[in-house]
Order: sequence, then structure tokens, then C-alpha cells
Amino acid sequence: MSELITETIRFLIGFVHIMAASTWFAGSLVSLNISTLTKLNKNFDQIFQYFIQWTNTIISTLVLTGVILILDSLADIGSKLYVSILTFKLLLFMWISIILYLNKYKSNYFKKTNIYNKIFKLVLQSKLIFPITIIIFLLSELLNIIRV
Repeated sequence: MSELITETIRFLIGFVHIMAASTWFAGSLVSLNISTLTKLNKNFDQIFQYFIQWTNTIISTLVLTGVILILDSLADIGSKLYVSILTFKLLLFMWISIILYLNKYKSNYFKKTNIYNKIFKLVLQSKLIFPITIIIFLLSELLNIIRV
């Protein structure tokens, strides 16, 4: 009976994680094309503003459920490859978080012009969120294959 409860909880946490990741993925896809979409229909801008308001909740949900799933999977798997891929995935997620934070709270530092600003702007531009999200999804699938 307790195994059934454990599997149900794992399923629910995985489902919430997938739903939050899908929402994040769709929002990232829309954010790349928001200027084109708002030219077609003004409602897209309003929808995107709702997504921006929910961004912190989505990220928090992804982190919380991700940590639970990671801890659950690490108990069963002792592979160095698995841990290395997982670490890389977490670093990519931290990169996205930094991009979001810096774009939300525009720093005065970026207003100064110097060579470091240009490099930081290149590495921290919001257009990188979608490709990094794709890489994270692919790494998640790779981790699922390794786990089986």
C-alpha cells in the first residue's frame, strides 16, 4: 500500500513539473515572437503580460519539483555520467534565472559602455532563454533514458 502512495506522489510531482516546464516552454516561445504577434492582435500583449506575472511562480514550481525529482532519482542512480549531466542541466537553469533576474531589474551597470558590458549583454540576452530551455528539455530526456 505504501508503494502505491509513493508512486502516486512521484506521478503527481512529475506531472506538476511537466506542466510547469510546458508552460515555461510555451511562454519562452511566445516571448521570442511577441512583437510580431502584437502586430497581428493586441490581445497577445495582454496574455504575455500575464505570463510575465506568473514567471516567478513557474520558476519556483520548476525548482521545487525538480529538486524533489532529483533527490528521488539520485537515491537510485550512482552513475557519474548521470550526475554530470544533471549538474550541467542545473547550471543551464541557473543561467536562465540570471538572465531573467537581470532583465527584470535592469542594472545601471549595463548602461555604461565598455567591452565587458558587450560580452555580458551577449551572454545574458533574453533571446537565449528559448534555446537554453530546449537544451534543458533534451538533457531531461537523456537523463530519463539513463535512469531506465
